[in-house]
Amino acid sequence: MKVIGQNTCPIYNDNMNWNNKELEMFGFTSIETRILESLQTAKQLNEIAESIKIPRTTIAYSLKSLLKRGLVERVKYGKRYRYISLNNNELSSAIRHVLDEIDIENRLKKGARIKITPEDEFIIHVGSNEIVPAFTKIAFDNKGERIRGIQHHRSFNEQVSVVTPAQIAKFNNAIIENKIILEGILNENAYQSYFDEIKSNPKRFNEEITSLGGRMADYYIFPEGRFDYSSEIWIFKSTTMIINWREKVAIEITNGPMTNFLREMYEYVKESSKKIDHNKILQEVLDEAQK
Repeated sequence: MKVIGQNTCPIYNDNMNWNNKELEMFGFTSIETRILESLQTAKQLNEIAESIKIPRTTIAYSLKSLLKRGLVERVKYGKRYRYISLNNNELSSAIRHVLDEIDIENRLKKGARIKITPEDEFIIHVGSNEIVPAFTKIAFDNKGERIRGIQHHRSFNEQVSVVTPAQIAKFNNAIIENKIILEGILNENAYQSYFDEIKSNPKRFNEEITSLGGRMADYYIFPEGRFDYSSEIWIFKSTTMIINWREKVAIEITNGPMTNFLREMYEYVKESSKKIDHNKILQEVLDEAQK
């Protein structure tokens, strides 16, 4: 509640247009709109009723609702109380506060899980704190299997900005411990991008690249101009994970027909790709970057 000095009269705001069509989203009744317009100058209850020619009891009912919704404030003027509607800046600030709260809630929101059958489900992971453990868990669940992945260097650049070297090293160690064969397809310019990234901070990537030692991996490169996105796809035995590191969102798909379709798509891309020694090249990149 605001307290206004006795010599401050009248109390008014900066001519908020409560009839603006953009405000229809608030669902004001015609009476509420007329009250809000009237209260651009602070008034007592009987003054509101007199100014818009509506019974005092009707005003009191609508005013109570507007007060509860924070669109009207009660101010003390001397020994009496008056009411005034929000001005432009106050309404804008209130809306921004609500939007900020929604944004915070969305960023903290956990992923959704949709189970179609006992065998089939779709999970949305939100945030690196969900994506990395889920990805690592899938690796542990696929011992002795072959993991297939398509990753453009743009996705790699986004990944290293949200995933720590320790987390990547943990995943690589899980690959080694579970005797998983990692098969990936990269774009031709990936290694130049890796070099530029590693050159900026060689120590940061030392743990990650060292963890590649002993990892069974077959890698291929595809021509530039394909899969030029900040997303990547990983295909396991019965599960597929599509990750967008920029948005920190991943979709985990456990569905036979969809996984088989994506696996065939992967094989189609691999046919036009060239095989390389990924671990060796990355080590060479690290050695060159440390010079």
